[in-house]
Amino acid sequence: MNSYRLGIIGCGNMGEAILGGTLNSGFLKSDEIIFYDKDNYRKNYIKKKYKIYLSEGIAEVIKKSSYILLAVKPQDIKTVLDEIKSCFDFKTNSIISIVAGVPTDYIEKRINSNVSVIRVMPNAPALFEKGMAAISKGRFVRNRDLQFSEKLIKSIGDYVVIEEKYQNIATALNGSGPAYFFLFCKYLIESGIQNGLDPEISKKLVTGTMIGAGIAMEKSRIDLSGLIKKIASPGGTTEKALREFERNGLDKVVYSAVKVAMKRAYELQDFLDPGKCNESLY
Repeated sequence: MNSYRLGIIGCGNMGEAILGGTLNSGFLKSDEIIFYDKDNYRKNYIKKKYKIYLSEGIAEVIKKSSYILLAVKPQDIKTVLDEIKSCFDFKTNSIISIVAGVPTDYIEKRINSNVSVIRVMPNAPALFEKGMAAISKGRFVRNRDLQFSEKLIKSIGDYVVIEEKYQNIATALNGSGPAYFFLFCKYLIESGIQNGLDPEISKKLVTGTMIGAGIAMEKSRIDLSGLIKKIASPGGTTEKALREFERNGLDKVVYSAVKVAMKRAYELQDFLDPGKCNESLY
């Protein structure tokens, strides 16, 4: 039996978000987690802040963990998988990968075994237990592995299960999505400040509005067009603002931004496995 339930390889911003959210929610305790990061600053920072066991290397994480969370940068994945391959036990180990643009079959082939791989695209609000993730199964995933992954992700927010071919569009939506909202809110806050509002008051107004709008989207049975219509009274301020958005092509800007984000996810995938991606997809 392995000493730790979860082993984390790579503890950057997203790895830390999942770690922090998992501990905050109580799904796992600090003594059930082992981690490794090649960066000395991150090693010391994570160990001190979260009181979890710092491994001497990747091999120890694999040998002592049941579930391995891969949270490294895409450009590091080849080296990491080659090191994992030498000590991976497909009977006892399972991989949960949050590495952008890396398909499950690439990990399977690189490790060269019937490895259970679950691909997850989470997002940064996981740190506050408000994350949204997209989960896809590899070819050799066992029921117990999927159940653990779903509980892990559920402890830091919510998730949907999708076919892996849709992971790159999910990356462009939920993975990058929080930054889109932050940017839009930044402009709204700056508009308030430019028109005389105190910065903190402007921020509070916009933040509360964004949170409330999100809850309305989640809870209301009315579709988005209906919700917009309820607010945009004919001849009113909201209708005037919405027409200005339309006049300046906000829809085209959003569609284009999502498309280039998705294309970048395919480019990362193609970097690992040249020629495999179908360019017609982007």
